[in-house]
Amino acid sequence: MSATLTKTSKKLGLCWDSAGGVQSKRTTELRKENEWYSRIDSDVLQRNLAKLDTAFAGFWSHKRGFPAYRKASNFKTFEYKPGRCKFENNRVYLPGIGWMKYFNSRSFPFNVEIRTVTVKQKGTYWYISVLLDDGVRLPELIEPKSVVGIDVGINKLVSLSDGSFIENIAVATNYRTARRLAIRNRAASRKQKGSSNRKKAQVKLSQTQHKLTQKRDGYNWKAADKIVKTADAVAQENLKITNMVKRAKQSHDGKGGYRKNGAAAKSGLNKRILDCAWGDIFGKIAWLAAKSGKPVFAVNPRHTSQECPKCGHTEKGNRDGEKFVCRACGYAEHADTGASRKIAKKSGLSFPRNQKRLPA
Repeated sequence: MSATLTKTSKKLGLCWDSAGGVQSKRTTELRKENEWYSRIDSDVLQRNLAKLDTAFAGFWSHKRGFPAYRKASNFKTFEYKPGRCKFENNRVYLPGIGWMKYFNSRSFPFNVEIRTVTVKQKGTYWYISVLLDDGVRLPELIEPKSVVGIDVGINKLVSLSDGSFIENIAVATNYRTARRLAIRNRAASRKQKGSSNRKKAQVKLSQTQHKLTQKRDGYNWKAADKIVKTADAVAQENLKITNMVKRAKQSHDGKGGYRKNGAAAKSGLNKRILDCAWGDIFGKIAWLAAKSGKPVFAVNPRHTSQECPKCGHTEKGNRDGEKFVCRACGYAEHADTGASRKIAKKSGLSFPRNQKRLPA
């Protein structure tokens, strides 16, 4: 367990410290005893222990699940504390490693304080992520005069309340890419564990996955930028994505077997939802909106795709795929566009000037 205070037992004469503190002391001893530990910088070891302590603290506070066991091969990220790394032109000094050349994809601004430096491995590439403190704070939120509502989906990645759409390019679930991933996954799993051929197959697989991740990341940044620039505020659904991608529950049929639950179809739907990365889009929108001083509203998505904006009649049969036709009054429009406009309306703000207002 992790503790915030240090307690001493008078009977045993022992000092109970936090889990991170105990392991940090043991790490110092290991660096003297073992040559392999001595080659690793103390910052790297201490930061990993701090992450472990945070993970267990989250578990004991019932906010997160039990930390998963990680093999040494899964540690592809390490971090240095502020003031440990040095940068000169296109070279960086990493304690425990030395001076290394790197491709400077983004020049450092002047008069900034270098904070933590994180080294990450993605695919077969290594990246350096530098946290800088330039002293500039985020602007205060503006008083919004217009709002854009967004409805995320699968057929259309994002539907905006101004009638426009952001198409879903299905980065990893289109037929060609999904087939390539399946082939490379199968090729890696068939190789003997620990063999060089298995490692080569895993490298090919990781390269493919990394390219797909980069493609999705760049596309989502462009989508988020378009959304934030549309109006003074953004209204989005408050979705519980984790619950949406849970496996279908099984139930006994009373004969020693299980009833059909559509698990295969649900599995395919879950893959498409995860491929869309709605949470990633929401995160990018929040970041760009904060930089622009624009507020973001998260509204209840209940019945946004089933309620008629004209007469208020709510029925599941009002929507058929991408078509919305009210069974009470006959009002018709694109289902996703209508949902995005209802989301915008729930924020209490008006639409931008180039948007069509909902019929009274």
